[in-house]
Amino acid sequence: MLNRRESRKQAFEFIFEKSFNSNDPEEIFRNAGEARDAEISDYARELLNGVFEHIDQIDNCISTYSVKRSIRRLSKVVLAALRLAIYEILYVDDLDPTISINEAVELTKKFSGKDESGYVNGVLGGFLKAYNAGEIKTSEKNGESEGEAQ
Repeated sequence: MLNRRESRKQAFEFIFEKSFNSNDPEEIFRNAGEARDAEISDYARELLNGVFEHIDQIDNCISTYSVKRSIRRLSKVVLAALRLAIYEILYVDDLDPTISINEAVELTKKFSGKDESGYVNGVLGGFLKAYNAGEIKTSEKNGESEGEAQ
């Protein structure tokens, strides 16, 4: 059984992979299981499904707080790390947001480099500050959460 850190890394890899194709999450899980003989954690499934269920809201937040680069200019590694962390901050209640940020920075360092990890840290720091100040809302509507940057 994978711990949360390992599950988050697995979800990051799936989010990254999804940026190259239009496969639905279940197909990505099936392919990973076959190709890598991977045990896919429930938390990784929750993260990937959640990110793409709320992709418009998450990408809106990224566009708002990625002030030096447009979302189109972000590398797929940076985009995957930002999407994962913002999803966790907005939609995972039992997690300290600083853990999501630290993990996103570490994943970016591992897969992209120090310069990119500093950028991820800056974007997420600005996002978290606005979130903590109540500038970013999540609301329950018909059982679904929506994140929106104000």
